[in-house]
Amino acid sequence: MRKLLCVLCMALSLVACDREKSDKPVIKIGVVSSFSGKFAENGENVKAALELALQDVAPKNIQIKYIYEDFGYDAPRAATAVNKLINVDKVDAIISWSAVAGNVISPIADKAGVFHFSISNDKNIAIGKYNFIHWTQSDVLADKMVDLIAGKNAKSAVLFAVYQPGLQQTTDLVESKLKARGIKTERVNFGIDDKDFNVIVDKMKQKNFDVWYTTALPPSLDILLKTILEKNVNKPLVAIDSFLFSSIKDKLDGAQYVVTPEGEQTLLHRVTEKTGSTNYFSLGYAYDAGYILGKIY
Repeated sequence: MRKLLCVLCMALSLVACDREKSDKPVIKIGVVSSFSGKFAENGENVKAALELALQDVAPKNIQIKYIYEDFGYDAPRAATAVNKLINVDKVDAIISWSAVAGNVISPIADKAGVFHFSISNDKNIAIGKYNFIHWTQSDVLADKMVDLIAGKNAKSAVLFAVYQPGLQQTTDLVESKLKARGIKTERVNFGIDDKDFNVIVDKMKQKNFDVWYTTALPPSLDILLKTILEKNVNKPLVAIDSFLFSSIKDKLDGAQYVVTPEGEQTLLHRVTEKTGSTNYFSLGYAYDAGYILGKIY
């Protein structure tokens, strides 16, 4: 709370200084999200949620302008985007989407003294004076997942986890909490673009794990799931969020997953009216980030 109040005071002081130069100062907020590639739909919906937040803030004494940058879910592009926003566009604050972007932006924004709100749950992103995260935290998601697995009377679980900072962090917690309950685990880490899971799925199937857990992202997500289904694993399949991104959800009969909150229903309906999409992943968090920054300024 103290940190947020400091930000509030600093932000208001900046606005007061600018007001001396102009009757209606312009506050520029940079947004680094994925507007192309596999998460393009998410990016467009995040944009819609931010625009709705600005509409609801309805600033009268200032202008708030979003400057959008596409990083295509690629860390080097996130670095390019944030440097442009800070050094060329001279933004007052930055909102980033996902831990992939947030981890890159965090040290750059902190060094530059630019407020950075990351829509992700990786606590490492919040290191520094100017960085904040907004998401349901990994320990909460992990507790729900462990309760789900333990509720199946499982004595063992195999954990498939994609190399993505926030998802690795969550799986670390799931693994440690399962072990604390006496449930045997084995970890399988893989890349987001991996295309062949035949050997590892065969190996894990032979070990006869009671539950199969995955936290994955496209394109490897569907490849992994199809391999598990084709090899007739016939064990409970569980995930945190990941199944939301699958194109074969209709084939995951009986699979269960823990999800982060999407947002208040009225907001979701407004986004659908704006974009035509019903992909609501992370929209509540995006709206909050835009609304909080708008109200602060």
